[in-house]
Amino acid sequence: MMQPMQMALPVTLPDDETFSAYFGGEGSLEVTHLKSALESGQQDFQFTYLCGLGDSGKSHLLYATCIHAQEQGLSTILLSLREVINFGPAVLDGLETLDVVCIDDVHLVAGDEPWEKALFNFFNRFNEPGKCLVVTADLLPNMLNLSLPDLESRFTWGTTFQIRSMSDDDKAEALVKRAKMRGLELSDECARFLLTRLSRDMRALLDVLDKLDHASMAAQRKLTIPFIKTTLNL
Repeated sequence: MMQPMQMALPVTLPDDETFSAYFGGEGSLEVTHLKSALESGQQDFQFTYLCGLGDSGKSHLLYATCIHAQEQGLSTILLSLREVINFGPAVLDGLETLDVVCIDDVHLVAGDEPWEKALFNFFNRFNEPGKCLVVTADLLPNMLNLSLPDLESRFTWGTTFQIRSMSDDDKAEALVKRAKMRGLELSDECARFLLTRLSRDMRALLDVLDKLDHASMAAQRKLTIPFIKTTLNL
């Protein structure tokens, strides 16, 4: 049996994608629920289905769940199906030995019979007291066009959250908040400038923020629009 590919979380996960950095707020229903699901002493099997389109923050919630789980001393893994789909469903083998499993973008394997059967079988193996499973998809279970009715049924077992996509205002606010967490001052004007000149993908924007952070420190300069233009060759 394949051994679970447990990630070294401090190295492989973005260290700023925590519950406190989530754009919906640390007090949001979804964050409160996920934290509760990870509480030590939790006896029931915990299953959460996060549904939302791109830039809804659902992947952020998976990262945050894994980071919080590790802080609780729990063993965990995050599988991005976008990244592992070509390795085949055998990547799920052995993961039932872990405490917390997060699987991103399950909609990518909808209609793929081997993957659907593997997910169904893993769900059944993992369904034990004290275990926590969180999956994300772009649509609700009954809209995924799954070929295996039993898998659709499993996906409706737990708690489902439909998460709205981030607006430009949300993204600007999130960039300012992330910058502040790094000790970096990013004005709302600069944040909106980035949104108008670059990709609106949140992960790409955060990568740009990382680059600006390093450039600002090296040059001992505050972030201004002229400095951003020069640094990013805009």
